[in-house]
Amino acid sequence: MLNHKGGENTKGGFYLKKGEWEIVTVEGKNGTLPGGVECEYLKLPAILFVPLAMVMGALYVMFLPFIGFAMLFKMIAKKAVHGLRALAHPFAARLAEEHIEKQNG
Repeated sequence: MLNHKGGENTKGGFYLKKGEWEIVTVEGKNGTLPGGVECEYLKLPAILFVPLAMVMGALYVMFLPFIGFAMLFKMIAKKAVHGLRALAHPFAARLAEEHIEKQNG
């Protein structure tokens, strides 16, 4: 059986946590997988561990610059939205004030 849940007693080896791409090791002949029932694990054959770790490392190195740029653009967009809101609130208040003056006066 390749699929396991968190908290389950399993044989020792390498397990890939689904959804988070985290490799968890269970040391010894038997052990318990971390997490609750909502955590799902896939048992990795030991022969696949090294190539899989190398591929995951290469993907991390290749996409790290893109992740950095995405975070930078997200931060710039948040600052721009915050600045526009700071400008829009006084402007909207002034427009509402003028509208009320027109109706009263």
